[in-house]
Amino acid sequence: METTAPQEHLEDIENTLSLRDILDIFIFNWKWFVISAIVCLAIGRLYLATQPNIYQRSAVMLVKDDSNTPGASSSRAKGTDALMQLNGVMMGSSVKNEVYILQSHQLMKEVVRQMHLDVYYSYKHRFQRLSLYDVKPFTAVFDSVETTRPYSFVVKVQGNKATISNLYYGGKKLDLTRTIPFGEKIMMPFGGLTLEADEHYLEKFDGEEITVTHSTIEAAAGSYGGALNANELDKQSTLVGITFADSNIQRATDILNAVLDAYRKGIIDDKNRIAESTASFIDKRIAFISKELSEVEGELANFKQRNKLVNIQENARQYLQESSQAKQRSIQLESQIGVVKYLLEELKSTSSTNDLIPSLSGLSDGALQSQITQYNQQLLEFNRLYLKSSDDNPHIQKLQQNLAQTKKAIIASTEAHLSSLNVQLARAKQEEAKLATNITNVPEKEKESLDIARQQTIKETLYTYLLNKREETELQLAITEANIRIVEQPFGSNSPISPRKKIVMLVALLIGIVLPFAFFHLRNLLNMSVRGRKDVETYTTIPVLGEIPHRKEGFNDTEILVGSHKSDSINEAFRMLRFSLNFVQKDARVIMFTSTTPGEGKTFVSRNFAVTLGMTGKKVILVDTDIRKRTQSKLCGSSNKEGLTSYLSGNVDKLDQLIIHESQEYNVDMLPAGITPPNPSELLMSDRLDQLIDELKQHYDYIVVDNVPAQVVADAGIVNRVADVTLYVIREGKIDRRYLPELERLYQEKKFNKLCIIINDSKMEEKRYGYGYGYGRYGYGYGNYGYGYGNHSDKKK
Repeated sequence: METTAPQEHLEDIENTLSLRDILDIFIFNWKWFVISAIVCLAIGRLYLATQPNIYQRSAVMLVKDDSNTPGASSSRAKGTDALMQLNGVMMGSSVKNEVYILQSHQLMKEVVRQMHLDVYYSYKHRFQRLSLYDVKPFTAVFDSVETTRPYSFVVKVQGNKATISNLYYGGKKLDLTRTIPFGEKIMMPFGGLTLEADEHYLEKFDGEEITVTHSTIEAAAGSYGGALNANELDKQSTLVGITFADSNIQRATDILNAVLDAYRKGIIDDKNRIAESTASFIDKRIAFISKELSEVEGELANFKQRNKLVNIQENARQYLQESSQAKQRSIQLESQIGVVKYLLEELKSTSSTNDLIPSLSGLSDGALQSQITQYNQQLLEFNRLYLKSSDDNPHIQKLQQNLAQTKKAIIASTEAHLSSLNVQLARAKQEEAKLATNITNVPEKEKESLDIARQQTIKETLYTYLLNKREETELQLAITEANIRIVEQPFGSNSPISPRKKIVMLVALLIGIVLPFAFFHLRNLLNMSVRGRKDVETYTTIPVLGEIPHRKEGFNDTEILVGSHKSDSINEAFRMLRFSLNFVQKDARVIMFTSTTPGEGKTFVSRNFAVTLGMTGKKVILVDTDIRKRTQSKLCGSSNKEGLTSYLSGNVDKLDQLIIHESQEYNVDMLPAGITPPNPSELLMSDRLDQLIDELKQHYDYIVVDNVPAQVVADAGIVNRVADVTLYVIREGKIDRRYLPELERLYQEKKFNKLCIIINDSKMEEKRYGYGYGYGRYGYGYGNYGYGYGNHSDKKK
């Protein structure tokens, strides 16, 4: 005996959506798909009509590496970087820093101020609100260039005049309407306002209402900053790509140019700040040394005049020559000590890490000079990053710690260098003192003269050195340039990058297709009733004898719709049902009809099927065994209280007294149910029912038994003992398909004789996917179906 498939397997089969099912959804609901697609495409087109076109402009910039200069300076820079890393000071990627600065809020604020982008002009054109930039009929000039409270108003151009209205200020709409000539100043709640006309475009915008919005610098910078993007083009190079997207091509180009100019100016200002700090330091020292040199020169002149000294004695020339060499070494050392002391005083006098260290190339210690240069570069980088961040940023705090450590290292190196120079000077002094003892014969006053002259030489050397450094600093200020080069000026296509019309319309079309498909598929999944033949074949192995198509409006289950001269779908369906029964059970004479619940059309099918059998010339009798409701008896119009129950109870023995000859044309007679007894089941269980069937077989070719629903009372199972075949009527959309496994159990346990299923009210013309085989015409289609049924029955068994 074959058993029912597991419930999980049935659910998998039920939820499987084949390609044929999908095609059926589209084919038999194509009108809904077309309507949905048209509506969605219209919505997509409306969406595109409301969206402004966005254009993109791009530029490419090369960041030069200052450390790539040839010669010793390059080696010194690389050595300094290595030294800084050993001291725990991390050196970041210069390109990434520049990318960050290009996208910084501070830089965009400078651009907004420079281009007055905080004032925005727009007007309504069809479904869009378009912005105005280079082509506009007027320019709004405000007394207060920057505002802290955003506001907006509408200007209607009327020839040489303008009407101002719809003012929103402080979050409220003010009832204000004023008409003024262009060029005339007017006082508004936010201050003075002048509308300066552009004669070239006044006529073009005549009658247009233009909205002027004055936002804060912060808000405008945030808005435009979101459209700016910078990134490294290649990890192996220092090229930086910059893009800006805007609804106005010219504004996008101008903003990119302004960003590059502001960025270049910031770099130059940073470099000039070092030179200006050095120049200020040199000017102070020159003034101080100049004063000291004047005093020494005056002292020497007075001394020689007072002591009448002209030439050094010839006998001391040899000693003086040696002494001069020693003094020269002392002079050089003292000169260097002076410079180092000045530098050390400057370092210790500035406790803040935000002050630049003067860059003095005259230092004999090259490593110290490189440390000062590296410190100044780090400080400038820190100041640029600090503008975008705050003290709480861990990266800023790390940079501050690195700067403090670097400055301490520079101070320690300076002190060490000063100590080294002092040691060298002490040795030079010792050598000079030794030579001085050899010139004891030199007059004391000449020695004093030499001391004064030595001081003069030291001051002159320092003075000359500082003058040279000042010229170098001035030259640096004159030729300072940014360490970038613009490789590609702003460029781009005149085709918009957004919205992408083809993609939007394609998405709209897909949505238009998916929505109805999802609706029909979801409706099917939520429908738990028996939806057609496929459900029956999925859940059971019971043979499906046939399908009775759906009746149109105006018909009811009480009518006899079949006839010998009719060829509509219902008549063909009953003929195929008759053919299928003959194919399955050729010798069947007693045919019992039942169903699950009332209202499934059991009475209609049995009544019309009896007529279909009678149209072949066979004698047919329709027996109403539903002695509780007596539906069939009521339909035939029987007023006779005598019927089946009379025979079963033994009150009547002659059947001729009970049979009604209902249709002489189709050889169909009727045995009504009779009166309703108090014990229907007991009557049907009596042997009189078997005797009744045997007697009827003697006079009729077919006995059609219209029985009660099988799941309502036990009468169906009782009467089934006399049936040759049981036709189980299932109305499409009536019962829950979860009952089908129970029906399969009854079939497997042979509770009903030769159980077959008839699907009633099948909406086959709608051909819902997977649940009807699409037989739009019943002649040839049902012939194949009869043959296919035989295959189906054989396959199941």
